[in-house]
Amino acid sequence: MRISRFTILIFGIGMGVLASVSFQFGVSLQYVYLLMGVLIGSAVAPISFGILWKKTNKTIATSAAISGLILGVSSWLLTTHSMFGEITISSTGNFMPLLIGNVISIVSSLAITLIGSLLKSENFDFITTKQKIFLVDDRIRTMLRRDTNENILKNASKFCIKIGLLVSTILVIIWPLSLYIIDYVFSETAFYLWISVATAWAFGSAALIIILPLVEARRSISEIFHKANISSSRSLVTKESTYQTKPKDQELLKILVPVDDSVKSLKALNYVNYILKEHAKTRLYILNVIEWTDDEEENMDEELTIQIQEEGKKVLRSIIIPKKIKDYERLVKLGDPTATIVEIAEKLNADMIVMGKRGLGNSDSNIGHVTDRVLQLLQDP
Repeated sequence: MRISRFTILIFGIGMGVLASVSFQFGVSLQYVYLLMGVLIGSAVAPISFGILWKKTNKTIATSAAISGLILGVSSWLLTTHSMFGEITISSTGNFMPLLIGNVISIVSSLAITLIGSLLKSENFDFITTKQKIFLVDDRIRTMLRRDTNENILKNASKFCIKIGLLVSTILVIIWPLSLYIIDYVFSETAFYLWISVATAWAFGSAALIIILPLVEARRSISEIFHKANISSSRSLVTKESTYQTKPKDQELLKILVPVDDSVKSLKALNYVNYILKEHAKTRLYILNVIEWTDDEEENMDEELTIQIQEEGKKVLRSIIIPKKIKDYERLVKLGDPTATIVEIAEKLNADMIVMGKRGLGNSDSNIGHVTDRVLQLLQDP
């Protein structure tokens, strides 16, 4: 959050300085608009392939963006010098050098990304991006946790790709090329209509980009403001709103597996494979509880909290999830291990708790103290 805020601040100041310098040198908005393709066009293909194609090689895609930028700027300046004999604001703002620079920037990065990724392909699993989101605390969990339908996302992705390619082809290639071929010149009325449509499009897009996310996130925003008025982060309202965002599915078997990086807890996790043979629809919750008292939590500062959260994340990162387990979620909690395990099981409406006999703690008995206390709490009426 801190980095994002500093980035926005620095970006805003940088844009202000750049605009002032450009104004002093007599650079027009049209010049900046046409030059934009040369400077950022090389990133279009690497970013698009990186998002949509699992074989994209990250090193090659990054190199393609940088190489495309260098080639685009070089071709733009070389074309300007060869055509006009000088490199000035006036000469570099001509149509043909900027066109060549735009095309070279986009096409070169596209070719490098595509050919390089085909020669040295990766096989990125997009599911891992979701699996690596660690939900550390109730407050963070409430803001981030939203059950989404994977089929809806896939269909939406395919729809966006098709529409995006179609609209881009029409607006960027077919329409401008047809006007160029017939040597069309805008009349005053046509030009006025064109400017009106462009202005309406810009303001409409801006309004959609700003307003739509607020509408879609209205539930999260409401919960955040609601939680701001709650004095205790451990209140019942907070916990219920955290874990009951999705209606209970009676056919779904929910299994809670507490882990502490011990061999016994890993064996318990592996045991879930046998349960999957009997139940087709199973959701697994992998829980790591960092032992912490209420008094200690009240005295925690931000730096210590981050360190504790990182320790919990390390434990979860070290755990290899069996391949048969597809639907699972990782949780990190602070508090008393026994009480937290039982509390999370109740809030998740877990049907089963699978845990090792003993954890990392030393115990002479056959069952560890945490496992034993969990059994006692679950048996008590």
